[in-house]
Amino acid sequence: MAKFTDADYLEGKKAGLSQKQMAIEHGVCEAYVSKVKKRCEGSVAAATPPVIQAEVLTRQHDALTKLSLLADKAAALAELCEKALAGDWQAKGRLEQLVGRKGNGLAAYVAILAEMRKQLELENTIKRTKFDIERCMRFQEETFKAIQEESPEMAARIVRRLVAADATLSALDFGLNVSE
Repeated sequence: MAKFTDADYLEGKKAGLSQKQMAIEHGVCEAYVSKVKKRCEGSVAAATPPVIQAEVLTRQHDALTKLSLLADKAAALAELCEKALAGDWQAKGRLEQLVGRKGNGLAAYVAILAEMRKQLELENTIKRTKFDIERCMRFQEETFKAIQEESPEMAARIVRRLVAADATLSALDFGLNVSE
């Protein structure tokens, strides 16, 4: 079987050849071209710092989930306050249980509304940050693909540097001294 390299795949892709055309041109089977393609695409995925992909987006998703639960509870309390203010005696009794006999139901309602506003602001900030991170990841992926198409060797050096930098950052995150 003839040798078919990552560079051959990237050149063929750049020229607009299909996998079948690349296989015929280089005298290899289509499955081998597919294997090289996956390896090339894996390099792009490996170059994207896993910290961004896994931790940041997962934390934001978790934060949005928790924020949603808090918003639901705040909405239920706000509804209780609204009913109590409208004269519902059961709601007044429940609100009194929550704020105490001498507690101010109106002040509690205003505080709940303020908290709901803060939650909305935080949710918007989290969503905006998530969007920005995803946009940066797409930019990074496209940039890396272009570098890989032009110079697979340069792309490999970049991947090694990113992996080394990520390992260093991870060690620093845990308070380890990398030079030891």
